[in-house]
Amino acid sequence: MNRFFHLLVGAALVAGYFASAPAHLWEPAPVFEVPTAGTSPGHDQWQLRFASDADTPLVHAPAMVELPDGRLRAFWFAGSREGAPDVNIHSALFDPASAAWSDETVVVTREQISDGWGRHVRKLGNAVPVLDDDGRMRLFVVAVSFGGWAASRLVVLESVDQGASWTFNKPLVTSPLLNISTLVKTPPVRYSDGSIGLPVYHELIGKFGEILRLDQDSQILGKARIGHGRKAIQPLVLVDSEQNAVAFLRNENEPNNGYLYQSASVDGGWQWQELSYSPLENPSAALGGVVMGEGDWLVVANCNRQERDDLCVRETRDGGANWQTRWVLHDREQWRGERLSKEDFASLIKEEMTVGGAPEDPVLLQERVIHNKCDDRHGCRFQYDYPYMLRTRNGDLHILYTWNKSAIRHAWLKAADDAPERSAEGGAENDH
Repeated sequence: MNRFFHLLVGAALVAGYFASAPAHLWEPAPVFEVPTAGTSPGHDQWQLRFASDADTPLVHAPAMVELPDGRLRAFWFAGSREGAPDVNIHSALFDPASAAWSDETVVVTREQISDGWGRHVRKLGNAVPVLDDDGRMRLFVVAVSFGGWAASRLVVLESVDQGASWTFNKPLVTSPLLNISTLVKTPPVRYSDGSIGLPVYHELIGKFGEILRLDQDSQILGKARIGHGRKAIQPLVLVDSEQNAVAFLRNENEPNNGYLYQSASVDGGWQWQELSYSPLENPSAALGGVVMGEGDWLVVANCNRQERDDLCVRETRDGGANWQTRWVLHDREQWRGERLSKEDFASLIKEEMTVGGAPEDPVLLQERVIHNKCDDRHGCRFQYDYPYMLRTRNGDLHILYTWNKSAIRHAWLKAADDAPERSAEGGAENDH
């Protein structure tokens, strides 16, 4: 009798689960939506300008999305310091017709998320947007109620005015264990059924990447771990065909061996190969990238094994077998290990700010850079990191990145032959 009762209860639970399961689970597994192939620009002239206005002492972790009219909306977190209670999500619009950024505005606050969620939020972090086919925009935001980033959760906000204002939707339940330690950094990929694949990573106990498949209501339809290591975070997923994708991940081994991790999927992202070392040098820092065509990928990242004092775009046209440095956006290697004084550092920063569009308040921004990147023990150091890359529908390439922890910098390479103003070594500016 007891055995029969247990079987009956088990059958009821299974039936209840499948009765409440999303309809998508009964359909054939979707394939990747493959990005339209593009032609790499035949010139090297990047435009550089500032996307942020130095409204706060610190800015970090930019992301962006293309709007239906071709403008870009960017997001980043900003405040007095990373993890401070005054950190909010800021945003600005870039209009390619005028080649100008709007003033930055605060679009999501810590208090707004706390009120919508009904729980205390002590700090905010990375934010990643996605524009749905119906015109609605979603923003996936890292929020922490207690502890450090390892105790983070993901919350979802929605906008019906292309990111100008936001309402809280819900937290993502990604783990049955307290639902903590889930973060985002890189763009989502799309599936043939309209769902998205959101690359996430975890930092509690082990560090590893996953891809979550979400429907348009942000319900989790499935998830897959990217590789099986415990020292890899911030996966960038590049879709190569309907079934094939490659992921590059930041290497958190200590001491770092100086190379990115990589993995691949040949079944639409449901299973991923064991992690292996890629040939791309990297000092354990975040990266961005886009697909230009099958086997033709661009990756933007710090391109040395030690410091975040350079930033380059590397290209492969044979699926990662061979890479070349296509463009250099920054290179401060000659000062690596040097103890730069504030005076010398300020002079170099001032010179760098004159390349491309000038910041809104150069004096204030220079003060913020010196405050963020100089100390009595190490002197002053350069830092260019957390790049986010996008290829727009017209073929233009855009990169946003954190510039010396003090500003969001924008690099723009037009696909058309009427390339913009100035270039230097490898395409953007010569920092030597």
